[in-house]
Amino acid sequence: MLIMFPIMEAVRSGGDLRNIGGERKYTKTIVCPDGCVIFKMTAKPLGNENFFKKLFNK
Repeated sequence: MLIMFPIMEAVRSGGDLRNIGGERKYTKTIVCPDGCVIFKMTAKPLGNENFFKKLFNK
């Protein structure tokens, strides 16, 4: 969970997961620290306004 939370925040703020090792813009595979479980995180763009960009781009 400690690894997934910052990745989730990167997607929320409009980031591209390819910049941090993702396979596609909204997909990243994460290996559990002990190597037994592999998680595949996939985000679904909803098309809503990105309030992070609106807040800082005045």
